[in-house]
Amino acid sequence: MIYIPEKFEYMPKKKIVLARASTRYEKLDEELIKKINDLYLEGLFLSSPTIWYKTFNIEKLPKSIIPGKFKGVKKMTLFVSTLGEEIDKKIEHYTENGEVFSGMILDAWGSEALETLNDNFDKKLRQKYKDGTMRFSPGYEDVDIRENRTIINLLKVTKIKVLESGIMIPRKTTTCMIGWW
Repeated sequence: MIYIPEKFEYMPKKKIVLARASTRYEKLDEELIKKINDLYLEGLFLSSPTIWYKTFNIEKLPKSIIPGKFKGVKKMTLFVSTLGEEIDKKIEHYTENGEVFSGMILDAWGSEALETLNDNFDKKLRQKYKDGTMRFSPGYEDVDIRENRTIINLLKVTKIKVLESGIMIPRKTTTCMIGWW
């Protein structure tokens, strides 16, 4: 299934974006605050978030993608979330053209927007399925990051490329899973 979120579902808190970029809002002058606000709005404009997801019976999934922490779950929801490729292109443009501050803030905005999107989608799933595990992604603990490819294939997502290393393109993309008892 595909879910297209509303802007409020991925709009990150500005203070958290700035903290991710190692910046404190209170210590910025008006010109920098305006620049940051413009980049924040640019992030919202450039993003085209999409979530692909499906809930599987646990026995239908390869053991290699099931975290040890999920022992005893009956079902598992897999989802892939992305902000799309335009934000990646703009971050790269800023960086290549020496606008490092703009690239850094937009990159921090994208990372935090993706986390906000995942948090909100997680809440939606919990309303439906109730008691579940914490959200988990390949690359942590006992699930190899290269399993991103397995998840992308299981969800039949064609708009995300997975490199041999497991890194995904667009860069502002994550795979997640939640187990349900």
